[in-house]
Amino acid sequence: MVRRTLPPLSTLKAFEAAARLRSFKEAAEELNVTQSAISHQVASLERNLGTSLFRRLPGRVELSKAGELYFPVVQDALDRIALTTDLIRQSHAPAALTVQVYVTVAVRWLIPRLQKFKDASPEIAISLDASLLDWEFNADRADIGLIYTRSPDRPNVSYTLLRRERLVAVCSSATAKAISSPADIRQFPFLAVTGTAEDSSIWAASVGLPGLIQKSSPVFDSNLLAIEAAVNGQGVVVVPEFLVEADLATGTLAIPVQSDVMQPGGWYLTYLQRRANEKAIRKFLDWIRQQ
Repeated sequence: MVRRTLPPLSTLKAFEAAARLRSFKEAAEELNVTQSAISHQVASLERNLGTSLFRRLPGRVELSKAGELYFPVVQDALDRIALTTDLIRQSHAPAALTVQVYVTVAVRWLIPRLQKFKDASPEIAISLDASLLDWEFNADRADIGLIYTRSPDRPNVSYTLLRRERLVAVCSSATAKAISSPADIRQFPFLAVTGTAEDSSIWAASVGLPGLIQKSSPVFDSNLLAIEAAVNGQGVVVVPEFLVEADLATGTLAIPVQSDVMQPGGWYLTYLQRRANEKAIRKFLDWIRQQ
């Protein structure tokens, strides 16, 4: 194998920056060294090659014929090295996954289970984004989304159905003791949640209570707040059952009136179709399907 006789990399970097910017001063600023250092590096390279690469003119420099020949070759080689270096670094860096999730689902369902995923896949750094008010998946903010929708048909987005949920009306155990029929619910405040009027209306119709939501009903901007109000005896709220499973099991909340009505939509894991084979997404999907 022929031994390569190459100039030092530092001289090539100095030459490439000076040739591209046509200025030793600007090259020095870009590489965070002094202008004198650039001059010395270029002079060293010129001695190594046995020819001048620049014509030094007042206030500027121009490439010589040798410099014009050498510059595109050096630039391409450095670009290839930089690109391949980034690819290798990325392939060995810890995988990161941002999950878009509604705050109520994050607090009451996902976070209590998330440590199991972290234990099974410690190489994946999980971040949760619950800041979005939109119900739909936002691929600019997250890698995957745990969302509820009636229309899993957006173009270029993959939807994996995770669950369909029964709607339940819940209240504190003390409040439940005073409710013996659906009509008794009207004696207590109905806790409305922004964006969930359809769920509440569907449940109310299923037990013969049309018009349950009144203008005077307390309104919350998340199920999380409304559930907390119900726990504290402030009224009745209709929610997907999986959000209150733990509370029902401990008796913190109770279901005063039974109904088998289901949410009209489904809960999906969503991600861009072109990213379907990414390892971190596949691992999270496989895990969450088992929950």
